[in-house]
Amino acid sequence: MDAKEIQKQLGLRLRELRLMKHLRQEDLEKWDFSYRYYGMVERGLVNPSLDTLLRLCKIFDVNLSELFRFLEIDGKPTDEREAVALQISKILKENKKIKIKKLKIFLDDIL
Repeated sequence: MDAKEIQKQLGLRLRELRLMKHLRQEDLEKWDFSYRYYGMVERGLVNPSLDTLLRLCKIFDVNLSELFRFLEIDGKPTDEREAVALQISKILKENKKIKIKKLKIFLDDIL
């Protein structure tokens, strides 16, 4: 996986974490992040500094290894995995109890 692909996957992971916290990009401004800059990070257009990554870890309550967990999945994420992760994030963001309950039942069944 090259650096550009890692940036893209990192952006997707950050989006997933942000949605799990029910935050909008604009909400990160209270932690001194420009929503425009953060949006570029999520789209994989910029290479965030280590300081930025550490600040984001604190906001999303994860450590660096959890932030980069996408690197551990068979070496290379697939489009299908990305699509599933985004769908799950969308369900969690909607925060509709019935959908979350159905998702949990489904995941319990396949795991």
